[in-house]
Amino acid sequence: MKETEFTACVLPLCDRMFRYARMLLLSSAEAEDTVHDLLERLWLDRERLEAGRHFDAFVMTAVRNRCCDRLRRRRADERRNDAVMEGIVRSSEGESERWELRELVRRAISALPERQREVLHLKEIEGYPTREIAAMVGCDEAQVRVILSRARAGLRVILQKMRDDERTTRTD
Repeated sequence: MKETEFTACVLPLCDRMFRYARMLLLSSAEAEDTVHDLLERLWLDRERLEAGRHFDAFVMTAVRNRCCDRLRRRRADERRNDAVMEGIVRSSEGESERWELRELVRRAISALPERQREVLHLKEIEGYPTREIAAMVGCDEAQVRVILSRARAGLRVILQKMRDDERTTRTD
C-alpha cells in the first residue's frame, strides 16, 4: 500500500478506532495510546497491507486485538502486584493492617516504571535467577541488577512517602 492509499484508507477510520478502543478499555488515555501504537505499526507495515473491501474490518480487528493485549497486561500487572503484596502481608499481623499494607504496596508498585515492575516481579515473586531474567527482558545481567536496585530503591522511597502522607493525614 502506498502512502496516499494508506492516508485514504486508514486516517478516516481513526475516530472509529478510538471510540472502539475507549469502549473496550474504559479509558480515553489508554485508548489513545493503543490507537496511536496501532497506527504506527500499520504505517511501518503499509507495504504489506492491501486496500480492499474488508480493510476497515481488518483495522477494527487489529484495534480489538491490541485492546485485548492491553487488558491482559493490566490483569497480569494486578496479579503481579497482588503476589508481591501477599508476600509482604504474610509477615504483618492483623487483618485490617494487612489490608492497609496490601493497598499501600499495590499503589507503590504500580507507581514504578513498567520495566522495574516486570524485573522486580520476575526476581522476587517468580524467583528467576538474574541470568534468566536478562534473557527474558533482553538485556545483560548487570543491567538487570541495576533495574532491580532502582526498583527496590524506588519502592522504598514511594512507600516512605506514602507512610509520611498517611501520618500527616491522621494528625490533621
